[in-house]
Amino acid sequence: MVECDVTESELKKIALGACFLGSGGGGGLKTSFTFIKNYCDNLSEDAKNRKLQIVDLKDVQVGQTGIVVAYMGAPQKADEIKCPDAVCEVINKFGNDKGIDYIIPVEIGPVSTIAACLTAHKMGKPVLNVDGAGRAVPTLDLITYTTNAGVSVNPTILCSENGNKETTEYQVYHQVTLTLEVPNDTEPGAASKMEFLARSVLSNPDFDQKAGLVMWYFDDLTKFKEDSLAFVQGTLTFCRELGGAIQSMQGENWEFSKIEELFKSQSIYPAIKENYIREMCRGKLISATTSTAGGFDVGVITIEDEGDSAHHYTIIFQNESLILWDSNYADPLAMAPDLISYSIKDKQKQYVFTNGDIMLNGKLNEDLEGTEIIVYGIAAPEALTESESNMMDKRKDILRNTIAGVEPNALPKHYMSILNNVGYYGQYKSLKE
Repeated sequence: MVECDVTESELKKIALGACFLGSGGGGGLKTSFTFIKNYCDNLSEDAKNRKLQIVDLKDVQVGQTGIVVAYMGAPQKADEIKCPDAVCEVINKFGNDKGIDYIIPVEIGPVSTIAACLTAHKMGKPVLNVDGAGRAVPTLDLITYTTNAGVSVNPTILCSENGNKETTEYQVYHQVTLTLEVPNDTEPGAASKMEFLARSVLSNPDFDQKAGLVMWYFDDLTKFKEDSLAFVQGTLTFCRELGGAIQSMQGENWEFSKIEELFKSQSIYPAIKENYIREMCRGKLISATTSTAGGFDVGVITIEDEGDSAHHYTIIFQNESLILWDSNYADPLAMAPDLISYSIKDKQKQYVFTNGDIMLNGKLNEDLEGTEIIVYGIAAPEALTESESNMMDKRKDILRNTIAGVEPNALPKHYMSILNNVGYYGQYKSLKE
């Protein structure tokens, strides 16, 4: 178990690391900083002395339970959220019916990761040192908790923010509990169906394209101790370590050479030949556009090669960065589920950003136009890229993963459907190749 001081400085380490690992998504970094500041500013004296406990899966005891928490919606709308009270409202209600020992992050990302940490601390519970993606993802069917672990999506509870914004004396929260009436609520397709229902709730004016989300109840976490594909383990503590390295480099070396070294000492993300992380391209940040539709921010980022103004790189995203193109080649440089992250040499020396952070009113923030940018590719964890044949060897009892084909490093069909949505119908090109 790792204990973390609940201070702005310590929590920002986690948020910074999660920002870099979020592949452009998982909620805005500035939004997570707002969460952190509001939470720390309003801590009681007792809460200030209580540390955040981060517990590894191997240390969980028989019969201990957990539940996954997150925020769902369009990143631009999430910027309006001041503190993750909505998730705590659901946990309070849910906890009356079922015991909850651990809070579990849904994915990696500034808001997703910090929301889980703050919820755990506020509820006086430890947070599990895992997540369900090893990155941020745009849809629920890309999370391992159903796809690999076979955990039911029932019930899924959405909660709006305070509906009475004029006063905090009387707070109004709107909650909707969703339940699928299907033959198998643990199959991968169930997450897709629940995604559709949840997105329709977000369009309700009371929710305004954002909501606290609670789902995937684990009745005994020890069932998954030996299953390396059910969770991506160790990610919270790695976010903290990575964020600390980013903090130490701010103002010194924006090219993140220390981060590349740090990746070589961890075991979450697999080796790419001799590198865990590689620079894919660099240049000047020229433009970015985004629009919000169906609960997603969808857009394009354009980078001009620093040595050739006719040579461009393009990042296409749906909340998260999904594909990186080089204008000189027909095949992508990198694509999901592998991570596509970047650092920007901005005047404020923030250096790490999500796709939402670089936008202002649907286009690139003018302060970032023409700044230097380096784009990195990071190989996705095994749980996201395992082939069907290998999956069957590891889980002979039942195959809970939907995979496109049986060749090595086959891409899960759910990821391919997301890439189809942004116009890519080719084959998966892994960074490990």
